[in-house]
Amino acid sequence: MKVIFWDFDGTLVHRNNESFEALKEALQLNNYVIEEADIQAALNIAHPWNHWENSYENETGEKWWARLFAKLSDFYEQHGVLEVDKVNDAYKKRILSFTCYTVFEDTALILEHCKRMGYRNYIISNNYPELPQAVKKLGLSELFSGYIISADIGFEKPRPEIFDHAIKAAGDPDICYMVGDNPIADIKGGKDAGMKTILVHSAKGPSEYADHNCESLSEIMLLLK
Repeated sequence: MKVIFWDFDGTLVHRNNESFEALKEALQLNNYVIEEADIQAALNIAHPWNHWENSYENETGEKWWARLFAKLSDFYEQHGVLEVDKVNDAYKKRILSFTCYTVFEDTALILEHCKRMGYRNYIISNNYPELPQAVKKLGLSELFSGYIISADIGFEKPRPEIFDHAIKAAGDPDICYMVGDNPIADIKGGKDAGMKTILVHSAKGPSEYADHNCESLSEIMLLLK
């Protein structure tokens, strides 16, 4: 069995700052204008992928959102935000509209190519639990065999637990690749789990942990057998 695990943000779709824009808009809708640096700082604290050393196995799925909002409570209190539930609801509604994603021009091409070659495509992502809905909206869901999402498991890349979960979910494949844009979360994490690794779209240049460094997804076609 041959499997390729794909990161999502920055790998299959262009990276964006939608979480920041969503919270900024949610606050403004409720008449709160707060410094952008303060909003970003609050999200840096709240997002679990920025604190991958911490696990949260008992706060996954829908509980993931409650955990995120609890992490924002100090920020709300410091800035006098009283309509907390309204702000949280507006924030979540925008995130789940999935309007922010733009796929790279060769995303569908490489996924289809890998599938034709007999590889099973999986997404492994530090992300919201509803990510499969976004993939479906982008018209890519038929190209994937499954999803391994941190919010459903309670571990963030590069933790070994999420990679172990992914390998088991894929049926312990004989050939296993990890493709991503983050040299640590994707590439070192995948390498430590025993996967072959391919770094793409990296603004930081080649990674010592990558078996292959590619500027575009389409270059991967030349590497696979």
